[in-house]
Amino acid sequence: MPDQFKLTRQGKTWQIMARKGAGAATEAAWISLGGCPDQVVAVRVWLALVALKGRK
Repeated sequence: MPDQFKLTRQGKTWQIMARKGAGAATEAAWISLGGCPDQVVAVRVWLALVALKGRK
């Protein structure tokens, strides 16, 4: 199963991205959930999202 969330660097900020739609990876559209200039905070938010996805 492809990842639902990803963490990318854009300029001086870290962007947390979420995949929109449940289609194939070629049809995936990524939307930004927000950016953070601090890498540690961005990683914590990303890890929290990944952990919550597994608790369904």
